[in-house]
Amino acid sequence: MKKISYLILSIIFIGLVSINSYAKAKSEVEAGRPNLIEKKEAEIKDMTDEILALDSKIEKEVGQIVQYLSSVKDSAGSHTKVAVIKEKAILALADSVQDYQSERAKRLNELSKRYPNLSRDILEKQIEITDERIDKRIEQIIGITSSLTQNQNVKKYDAYWTRQRSSGRRTKVKSGKKVSKEYKQDRSVTAKNNALKDKVIKGLKEEIASLEAKNVTLNTKIQTERSKEIKEQHKKEIEANKGTIEKRKQQVADAEAETAVSTTPLQYDEAKDLEGQISDLVLDIQDQEAKMKRLIYKRNMALSKLATYKKAAGRK
Repeated sequence: MKKISYLILSIIFIGLVSINSYAKAKSEVEAGRPNLIEKKEAEIKDMTDEILALDSKIEKEVGQIVQYLSSVKDSAGSHTKVAVIKEKAILALADSVQDYQSERAKRLNELSKRYPNLSRDILEKQIEITDERIDKRIEQIIGITSSLTQNQNVKKYDAYWTRQRSSGRRTKVKSGKKVSKEYKQDRSVTAKNNALKDKVIKGLKEEIASLEAKNVTLNTKIQTERSKEIKEQHKKEIEANKGTIEKRKQQVADAEAETAVSTTPLQYDEAKDLEGQISDLVLDIQDQEAKMKRLIYKRNMALSKLATYKKAAGRK
């Protein structure tokens, strides 16, 4: 299966949160070029609607992948194929979380400036949306992790028989026992799943430690910061981090729990079919992401043009 990228969708960035206000109210300075302004606003609104529709479609397909993988497990016939598919999906979702966290850090950096490049309200809204997407991705990771099968207490040995010649005829004689194929399969899948589960838990614990360290740093900054506005921003971030820490602790507990999620064992051919279905969804997601990137670029250009029109109208 190809790598699932889940590209960061910049719909949460410049201008989107306030775009609908353009169509609702026009100031007197816009009246100088009403036709151009109205046309550009309508164009921007159409592009925004299309971007939101694409984002919704992508999220639906990501959800389908998570749902599929959370409902199945390996069988003796599939060996560890399902576990491998789940691992790729979890790692891809984790990459998505890191991307969102990187973009969130950029917004926080802007908020820490005396004169950010966007209004503080818009930047805070962007961070809020990013946080929601991060939490969603982590919940999806936990959902797949909870479906990872653990040791099933499978019978370890099978008895076997050998034939020996006795008095000119064959006699069936019980000779001993050997490790069963089912036991070997169970051990193999459990080892792989445990390693993946440990990786998820480690990642959550590392984020908790990172957030706790950030709060120590922010508390130190508050002591020396002169700007009341930036001090308040640091305090808000500390409280937000505390809330996230509590969420992550609960998610660690959820990941560590031996949950009894109902899953269906897949044979090898069925696992291959599932892999193909997910690959198709991934390709479609990548197509939608490419469309979004083009639309976001066009929309940002249109926003820039709109600002020029409004500035020109204001000079009349």
